[in-house]
Amino acid sequence: MPSPEGLVVLENGPLTAVFQPKAGGRMLRLSHRDHGEVLVPLGTDPFDPLYWPKGGAYPLFPFHNKLEGGTFSFEERAFQVMPHPTSPPDALHGPAHRRPWCVTAHERTSLTMVLDYAADDDWPFDFRAEQSFTLDSAGLALRLSLQNKAKATMPAGFGWHPYFAADLSRPVFCDALVEHASDRASLPTHETRPYAAECKLLAGEFTRHFSGARSADVLVDCGLIVRMNWQSPLDYLVVHRMPTYLCLEPVSHLGGALRYPDSEKKAFGLAALTPGAFIQADVAMSIRKAD
Repeated sequence: MPSPEGLVVLENGPLTAVFQPKAGGRMLRLSHRDHGEVLVPLGTDPFDPLYWPKGGAYPLFPFHNKLEGGTFSFEERAFQVMPHPTSPPDALHGPAHRRPWCVTAHERTSLTMVLDYAADDDWPFDFRAEQSFTLDSAGLALRLSLQNKAKATMPAGFGWHPYFAADLSRPVFCDALVEHASDRASLPTHETRPYAAECKLLAGEFTRHFSGARSADVLVDCGLIVRMNWQSPLDYLVVHRMPTYLCLEPVSHLGGALRYPDSEKKAFGLAALTPGAFIQADVAMSIRKAD
């Protein structure tokens, strides 16, 4: 269980970011000295990693969203992973944010942490995941990377899961080209429709899935405007909205794609990483006062 020890703090100008690497590589807080919290702040109280708090930001490795039935096949082999206790028999969001990470570099405005994952019941391949953060006076930059450390080719994806402090009244936009219809389990389907980037996402509780997006904007509760930009292979975006938070999750594959036939996995963003191969992507967050 995560402990209050081992906090890492970055500071630059009016911005402060607080991390707890041992708590799943999490960012606990991102705050502005004059305005307040950008993310829903997390405290340092211990929590069960299977029942994580809805706040801060955490990494998504080596898949995101639901893995229906906790099973998938790859290169003519069948695999079973442990279900998540809140949604059996499905697995959820990959195991990386439920493992302690190690700091490999830390300065006043930068942090790198890694997870060397050994195959277990939650994921059947070894991998190394890395998060590198740099804080400047107007925002945050993040580089995600994932390397296959197994002896066999591995299906692989990644992403980032921040909880913005934004209630249902706050405007949010994204520049997606396409929206995917959702099924009863809130997973995306192959049915798509064009999306007009100038449209504000509606208020109310929802989970929506997009592709072709490279940026999103939200006005958070403290009056700041946050713009997120990201690069390929983060070619998909999940937007999850609840009364007290908004999640804008840039991800590399369509939710649920791990269950697709191998011929469709690649088409919907999952990489097939040979031993030693890696993927990486950059996310940038700019923060400014609303006009």
